[in-house]
Amino acid sequence: MPTLLMRLRAPMMSWGDHSQFGHRDSRREPTKSAVIGLLCAALGRPRWEPVADLAALKMGVRVNKEGILQRDYHTVQDNMRDKNKASTTLSDRYYVADADYLVGLEGDTDLLTQLDTALQSPQWQLYLGRKSFIPSHPVRVGIVEQPLLLALQTAPYEHRGRKNPPFPLRFVLEADEADDADDADDATDIREDVQDVPLDWQRRRFGRRTVKTTYHSPEVVCTFPN
Repeated sequence: MPTLLMRLRAPMMSWGDHSQFGHRDSRREPTKSAVIGLLCAALGRPRWEPVADLAALKMGVRVNKEGILQRDYHTVQDNMRDKNKASTTLSDRYYVADADYLVGLEGDTDLLTQLDTALQSPQWQLYLGRKSFIPSHPVRVGIVEQPLLLALQTAPYEHRGRKNPPFPLRFVLEADEADDADDADDATDIREDVQDVPLDWQRRRFGRRTVKTTYHSPEVVCTFPN
């Protein structure tokens, strides 16, 4: 089954999966809701339209460069959340700085082709978790005729500098029942449930999925000296 590849790189990114107003968290890799939101922007698909077709795609992430988790302290004055009076709201907002990700989506060929075309000429501005966090590298990579894990493993890895690349790299892959059977005896995998599958944007309803963290070394390395 083919895989659509995307490169997500920026000075700052945010990947919240259970944030509240006063505490905006961020995961260390892109969430499925953020990636689907980016694709909806590329398609020009508004919030009230369904996203079941995009949510059904199987997603994986290769962490080319682990970012640094940072925190901003925000003070919002004259906040009108209370209808009776204005108030001051304090919030902690986390983001990931200087990270680099390769994201893969596996699924129907026609849908992936539509998404790849949209990424070439997005209808709306693309951003990475927050509207002020715009990509510093082209998002579109293209479609490869490989399953998800193989596509992420064999995609070229760009390493800058004279030191050895930080292999193996971290992979966060969407798990299914077949993966459970194949990896039953693999104690190196780390599994967790995340609530980041968009069901209804307007009502902010999200479903759960299981992801597993593994480590692999890409087969192709492109080295750029300083």
